[in-house]
Amino acid sequence: MSDPNDVAVRAMLAATPVLRDVVPAVDALPGMTPRTILTSGAPLPWSAYSGGQRRAILGAALFEGLAGTPAEADDLLSRGEILVQPCHDHGCVGSVTGVTSASMPVLVVEDAVTGRRGHCVVYEGSARERLTYGVWNESVHRRLLWIRDVLAPVLSTALRSAGGVPLRPVVRRALGMGDDLHSRNTAATAVFFQQMYGPIIETNGWSDSTSDVLAFISQNDLFFLHVGMAAGKCIADTASGTTGSTIVTAMALNEKEFAIRTAGTGDRWFRAPLPTLDAKLFDGIRPEDTAFMGGESLITETVGLGGLAAAAAFSLQDYSGGTAEGMVRTTEAMYAITRAEHPEWRIPYLGFRGVPFGIDAQLVARTGVTPRIHMGAALRDGGHAGAGLLIAPVEPFQAAASALEGPDPA
Repeated sequence: MSDPNDVAVRAMLAATPVLRDVVPAVDALPGMTPRTILTSGAPLPWSAYSGGQRRAILGAALFEGLAGTPAEADDLLSRGEILVQPCHDHGCVGSVTGVTSASMPVLVVEDAVTGRRGHCVVYEGSARERLTYGVWNESVHRRLLWIRDVLAPVLSTALRSAGGVPLRPVVRRALGMGDDLHSRNTAATAVFFQQMYGPIIETNGWSDSTSDVLAFISQNDLFFLHVGMAAGKCIADTASGTTGSTIVTAMALNEKEFAIRTAGTGDRWFRAPLPTLDAKLFDGIRPEDTAFMGGESLITETVGLGGLAAAAAFSLQDYSGGTAEGMVRTTEAMYAITRAEHPEWRIPYLGFRGVPFGIDAQLVARTGVTPRIHMGAALRDGGHAGAGLLIAPVEPFQAAASALEGPDPA
């Protein structure tokens, strides 16, 4: 019989993600309804959400016109007349708060091999105040409307005309140009812009709207992050349902817990209290000014990128701290808890060795080495605060390994 973990990893390595379209969430996500709001992490009851994640959910309710005031939205959420559900349960991932509502446009990434799809909302931009970071105000509202009504249709038309953008080659090139594809997406966004410039102009013509869309993509280095996240969800889900496999298919945060899923345990979440984020904060911000408010950009680490590919992105020292030597040690340690190396996604500094790929919960439980994760820091009162390194807690991996009678990974 085939080793279930080898089966799961082979499925993930075979995935060929292609960015196909940009579509309203209600039209793209399985099970999505006009009165559903998705958010990051394992599910919590509405009463347990607080701080930035709660503010973002309330903001989404107002954005969709489901309520006229935060108090009205709170009441409807409390009574279950507006539903809050995990992004992952709808084939979707979200950054930080992860809030995704019916009319928000999502990036549609399809595996050309299986037809399986992954989704993520379009990147909001680099302003410190974003719904992603727990802020709802008029400026955030205007930006979300522009993304929905201007950027999304322009990009959708171009993608459909071009037949989509294959993403494995973009990631391969970006790793060679200094990205980790989580905290740094400068090269990936540049490559994506290069590929989309022509189709955007050809299908939409030259106008103020087209110019604004091109400027938005070119001026936001992290634009590709959400494309990569949708691709990560698409890739990881190809392993889901592999009986007996301890390969990790999701890592996520809500504002209270870190949680994982594995290929052999389906939709079950294994949870632990939040670890500490060792972050380099923007000038004037203190650690006590920050707070967790969720996040699912960890899907990048789930498919070998982000912290697992730290040795590809030395320039992150200036953004999220650390040293080049430390980044190399981080990546090298990850080979001990993964089942493969990616055949195309390679790290120049390590002699073009493939990124560590296929996190095995059983190996994590056995060695005590846990995934290293690059992620952003959020202000307690809302807003982007910086970025750093998060070391995942071991307990969810131990619980997942115990839940399965998995094969010996040795």
